[in-house]
Amino acid sequence: MPVVNIQMFEGRDDAKPAIAKAVTDAIATHAKVDPQYVYVIFNDVTTDNWAISGELFSETLKKLS
Repeated sequence: MPVVNIQMFEGRDDAKPAIAKAVTDAIATHAKVDPQYVYVIFNDVTTDNWAISGELFSETLKKLS
């Protein structure tokens, strides 16, 4: 039973069904498992809880705007 964890910034709810389908199809095809046994878990993360290069992403975004 493959389990795929996807962490991404919150606010992409509209994309989740397509992402889940594409990931499930890829895992089922390449791992040769029944798609019904592929689990995809989304973890929505706020930009205040994600850092890149030692800086919170929320601060990086502020600099870009």
